[in-house]
Amino acid sequence: TGFLRYSGNWSLRLEVDQQISNYYRSLIPKFKNSNGLRYPAHITIVREKNGSEYDKPTNMSNWCKYEGEEVVFFYDGVIMEGEVYYWINTFSKRFEEIRTELGLSCEEKFSIPPEGFQKTFHMSIANKRKN
Repeated sequence: TGFLRYSGNWSLRLEVDQQISNYYRSLIPKFKNSNGLRYPAHITIVREKNGSEYDKPTNMSNWCKYEGEEVVFFYDGVIMEGEVYYWINTFSKRFEEIRTELGLSCEEKFSIPPEGFQKTFHMSIANKRKN
């Protein structure tokens, strides 16, 4: 479980136990030179970002409605690797409900979520940036 936190203009995250991120980061082979992240462990539900990935809610009457709510989520223990980040996929019907209430899509464009879920979320666990 984790706790919902709203911040910035359009940012909603679930704060989660840092030990989950630490554990999975410890499984990345040392030769990959992974680094810890700047922010504490979290799952992004609504992302404050410019460009094509910008999530701007269309129903602001529900913004901040669930601040501090404890939410259950599920995660896949397979570590995913991209050009910059390592992450694990996460899933939650509650995240999908909140996005829908805010007028945001839960359509998945990049992966196939498990049966019963519409959208794949993620928890970043490390990056490849040089310090």
